[in-house]
Amino acid sequence: MTGNTDAERLWTQACSLIEEQVSEKDFQTWILELGARSFDGETLTLEAPFGLFRDRVKQSFLPVIENAVAASARKRCAVVVIVGQFVTASGANRLRSSRPATAIKGPVAKPKPLREKTFDTFVVGEGNRLAYLGARQLAEQGAGEGGNPLFLYGGVGLGKTHLLLAVGQALRAAGKRVLYYQGEDFTRRMVEALQGGRMESFHREFRSADALLIDDVQFLAGKRRTQQELYHVFNLLHDAGKPIALASDRAPEELENLERGLQSRFAGGLLADLGPLDRELRLRILKGKLSEAGIHLDDHILERLAVQLQGSVREIEGLVSRLRAASSHQSMPLDDGVVETMITPYLARRGPIDLDVVIDTVAWVHGLTRDELLSRDRSRRVAWPRHIAAYMCRKLTAASLPEIGHALGGRNHTSILRAVRSVAERQTSDAAFSGRLQQMEKMLGTSPGLRGRAAMAAAPPPGQ
Repeated sequence: MTGNTDAERLWTQACSLIEEQVSEKDFQTWILELGARSFDGETLTLEAPFGLFRDRVKQSFLPVIENAVAASARKRCAVVVIVGQFVTASGANRLRSSRPATAIKGPVAKPKPLREKTFDTFVVGEGNRLAYLGARQLAEQGAGEGGNPLFLYGGVGLGKTHLLLAVGQALRAAGKRVLYYQGEDFTRRMVEALQGGRMESFHREFRSADALLIDDVQFLAGKRRTQQELYHVFNLLHDAGKPIALASDRAPEELENLERGLQSRFAGGLLADLGPLDRELRLRILKGKLSEAGIHLDDHILERLAVQLQGSVREIEGLVSRLRAASSHQSMPLDDGVVETMITPYLARRGPIDLDVVIDTVAWVHGLTRDELLSRDRSRRVAWPRHIAAYMCRKLTAASLPEIGHALGGRNHTSILRAVRSVAERQTSDAAFSGRLQQMEKMLGTSPGLRGRAAMAAAPPPGQ
């Protein structure tokens, strides 16, 4: 096992083990940002985006990494973490190098196809359509009226960075000099210039840029001098009609300790939020990621995973990495049992269950569409699964009967109560039916704490 390809394969397998041993936040923040550079059979070399990042990884995670690498390689190997220019294997694809900012220009080594973040590889749905169209317009038409700056915001792993980088790739292809910064990187670069008396050089870099991309803007909040410099840089490029795109986990007005001037500037262009992934979008993303990884799953497994995976694109990418590692370790097909094992960590760390998730799951299990389940159809084929959905919503969520009725197509709480009681009665007398309910609970990743509602499911709450 030698070379970069084998290094990536070994690192992917190791990551699937590391994920089980560190918190989700640490895994996303530190582990997935490392890239595999080389493996000579004895030493795996990993790359970190900058020195402080490397030092933190070595201090806090090196023993875990070494054990995971040893288990994946089936022998003890050395692990070396260096600072270098790379594109991460996690799909974050931050275009980082050892310099805090990356100038996307000229003869920069082209990333591998699977790692590129382009508009063609972005899966568009209702929740992200405006963000996609705004990013594409900025990339193709430049700083058009009303679209500059483009401010993307939304939760983790919904595609903000993907769109930001797609803008950068498109502008670079048009011969533009694009500066890309992480929020923390911008601060660090500014501090280094300030301490070294190189502020003129710092400003000159932006004056010569054709476009500016800044990710994780929320990390600038509370840093007064950094915000002052960003305000200066922003005005410099904006007044010159240069494209600017920013990304944050919150809208400008929700960023605490952010200067009003910056808030006003950020909100002065196109604000585009990226909403949660719906089931159809999750299915399309999952199919695309599996195809890229060369993994085939039966259609019924794909449909089930699209229901179960309620998180972000990163969660889908994490599962695909685990499946890829499993397929390389085992000479067996990825059947229901293997997939069920691979998805368990994502279900275990899921937060409170949403009514819509329960409804989608019950509909899928019974071969119905969501619209059919919520319809006025009273046939046994539809009405009984609707009763089950009412029961599962009552048992597994904190929603009231009126709230459940509203989610199930506008039914009154009396109808919901009757449905809940009818399912509870059958569960006590039909062992096979009870087992099917338990399987659905398992699909939803319910925690023991939620099961305490089982005894209360058939009883109306006080005052209802």
